[in-house]
Amino acid sequence: MRIALKYCGGCDPGFDRVDFFRRIQAAAGVRIEWITVDDEDFDTVLLIAGCERACPGENAELAAYRRITVTDDRHDLAQIVAALCAKNSIPSSTAAGPLGTR
Repeated sequence: MRIALKYCGGCDPGFDRVDFFRRIQAAAGVRIEWITVDDEDFDTVLLIAGCERACPGENAELAAYRRITVTDDRHDLAQIVAALCAKNSIPSSTAAGPLGTR
């Protein structure tokens, strides 16, 4: 499964976005091939935003894709990976709040 990764611009991050992605990547193992939004042949984008504003989700170019948005590092890694791997998943939530799925 190919999933594109998109970070926010980092203007006011409340957590280390790169470190959190590395943890997600480790939890996913070989189930996910990570690419960028500049690559081709993906239908899901993981948006890692440093705050609740979640600016990357406002990108009109990403509107055609299923998007999973993470705005803090308190989400359960297994739940994020499950949402990414699920086809046509519905919005999920964790104790840390919603995992935005569009």
